[in-house]
Amino acid sequence: DNVQNSIEMAITDALTGLNNRRYMESHLATLAEQASVRGKPLALMILDIDYFKAINDTYGHDAGDDVLREFAVRIR
Repeated sequence: DNVQNSIEMAITDALTGLNNRRYMESHLATLAEQASVRGKPLALMILDIDYFKAINDTYGHDAGDDVLREFAVRIR
């Protein structure tokens, strides 16, 4: 249980609850191989929030965190 919790913490962004870059990098090759074996395409979506730095600079990091949390809710 502690090991599983440690793994989850290592691959999950604490603020948003989404999988992080470490997860993507470690699993992308596996997912691509599985898709190839199955003869299926693999879709990857990378998203960016335009002008996010301006949100942090103008409204502060707490507001920026709120934006990230809401973004995560909307893309789940």
